[in-house]
Amino acid sequence: MGMASLHGRRPAVDLEQVTERDAVVIRTDYSNDGAWQKVAAGLRQPWGEGVESSWHVVEGAGWAGADADEVLAALPDHLPDLHDVVFLADADTMYGEQNSLLAVSTDPDMRDEDHEIPGLGLTSRFRILPTAVAEMVGNLAIANMDYEDFSSSAHGDPQRIHRGFLTPE
Repeated sequence: MGMASLHGRRPAVDLEQVTERDAVVIRTDYSNDGAWQKVAAGLRQPWGEGVESSWHVVEGAGWAGADADEVLAALPDHLPDLHDVVFLADADTMYGEQNSLLAVSTDPDMRDEDHEIPGLGLTSRFRILPTAVAEMVGNLAIANMDYEDFSSSAHGDPQRIHRGFLTPE
């Protein structure tokens, strides 16, 4: 067995109740409840006419300080209804100006591709505004767009944040 991490193993993630329409959000920072309330309010924004947002939060002390690799390692091996992405509410989420979440690809074959032209590069991890999460999950669920579309959008943003394709009226 390899070296145990500082926190030992992270809790197993139970996704039995999760559907393809749910964003899976893992909360790894518990130091700012006000910011978390803002994130939750953003996640509640529907992304289209009559399309409810839906999300599943994984939280608890066992997740405090977890990084993306630890989260990926704790996910069930078989994710039939998840669309290659989970979202981390980390310290940057809580203290960043726009409370952006970290979108993390669960596809082990996803490779980062840098490109000097904004919007042509993509990364397996990028930041996303809470208000854009439902749009991303919804579009992935109906196979209207894929992970790369959102990652490229973030790559083209000066702050590397995907802000949503549909700006609210």
